[in-house]
Amino acid sequence: MAHATNSARFLDADINLKGLFDIIRPENNLVLADDMMLSDAKGVILWVSETYEKNFGFAHNSIVGKSAFDLEADGTFSPCITAEIIRKKEKITTTQTINRIHKNVMTVGIPLFDDHGELKYAVCFNTVSMEQINSIQRNYRHLQDSLQQYTQEIAELRTRATSTSLVFKSASMQRLWTLMQNTANTKANILITGETGVGKSAVAKAIHAMSDRAAGPFIEVNCAVLHENLIESELFGYEKGAFTGASSSGKIGKIELANQGTLFLDEIGELPLHIQSKLLQLIQEKTIERLSGTKKIELNFRLIVATNRNLEEEVQRGLFRSDLFYRLNVIRIHIPPLRLRKEDIFPLAHQFLARFCGEYGKTLNFSPRFLAFLEQYDWPGNVRQLENLIERIVITVQDPIIDVSALPPEYTGDSVTPAAILAQAGSLSERMDAYEGQIIRESYHRWGTTVAVAKELGISQATAARKVARYVHS
Repeated sequence: MAHATNSARFLDADINLKGLFDIIRPENNLVLADDMMLSDAKGVILWVSETYEKNFGFAHNSIVGKSAFDLEADGTFSPCITAEIIRKKEKITTTQTINRIHKNVMTVGIPLFDDHGELKYAVCFNTVSMEQINSIQRNYRHLQDSLQQYTQEIAELRTRATSTSLVFKSASMQRLWTLMQNTANTKANILITGETGVGKSAVAKAIHAMSDRAAGPFIEVNCAVLHENLIESELFGYEKGAFTGASSSGKIGKIELANQGTLFLDEIGELPLHIQSKLLQLIQEKTIERLSGTKKIELNFRLIVATNRNLEEEVQRGLFRSDLFYRLNVIRIHIPPLRLRKEDIFPLAHQFLARFCGEYGKTLNFSPRFLAFLEQYDWPGNVRQLENLIERIVITVQDPIIDVSALPPEYTGDSVTPAAILAQAGSLSERMDAYEGQIIRESYHRWGTTVAVAKELGISQATAARKVARYVHS
């Protein structure tokens, strides 16, 4: 070592510093030989490295020959690790304060014994300063905080990926997701609101999947498609012989099927008033009676309802019971339309592309121009419209890159106008038929369901289904 020649006159003649370093160095690889102090068994300082003196403000050889106990007594070191080694005769690792420079350092002290087990030397070396330790601790705490945050995010993403099909990036949907997590395991009724196609059913399924009822059934009922004369029997079930055409063995209703799980009533605003009364009684008592039945059946289920209507206005107009509304509106989850959360368009589009490419055995990608179109489009039919568009394009496109040229005419402004249709050659019946077909196609591509088409055009759902089958799917 470079400092072996600088040993003081007090250094015993039989000490080989290089051998001493070799003895000490294996100790946890923490030894910095250039920052060391050596004393004899009585505490007399025999040797101090120049680096030690420089780092801690000692003049060269100024403490060599002094007693470690005196240096402890006068406050040079607090505590003096050399003195501690001599007192305890064991390895010590602790913080030592060099008071002359007001500096705290982590110090390791090692006792060296002779062949008879008698203490012969005490060696001290400093590893890192307290400033370094504090910095390490701050960095460690920062890493712990970051790790906790990343762990929470990973757990959240894993929950989303394994139990739900929800994909989002926008701040509004992040807040909605937090609300869903906080309320998933409560018993409170949930009212989901939002425009047609925003994903109310997907949110309801996600809440069920995150809840402690996830192992139970999830029963979804679209109240808008139930025939008015059959709504009660579909929901509440019936006993045998309840009405003409009824099953001879009776039937369990949708509500009863949801026992120990979740009942999701979509388009709750479509329920007629007399069914609303029965639903209110069900919520209050948690019991039902099947049609023509006399026995009350106790049920345990979570109720989630959804609507694209303004139920407050429906209450004012007398179309929806106020007492039922307040029972349902315990937790309100409003899903913003897609046009107000454009950050979600790209993740959703890529999710749909991956799913439909898998279903139809294709490998496709979006062009930048196509993605730019998706982002600027208004999406009146919301997520459902985006999903239907991606599926349609995956089926029909020929190129591996999906560009704006693959868009249907109604998205590019190239669709035939009503005036142009009526100006075409043909009989009045043929022209009116073409016009009707254009209306049905535009409505269906806008909303994506025959229920929504029926509502928009003021026709029955059955009529809408027939016309969609004729003009869209034929």
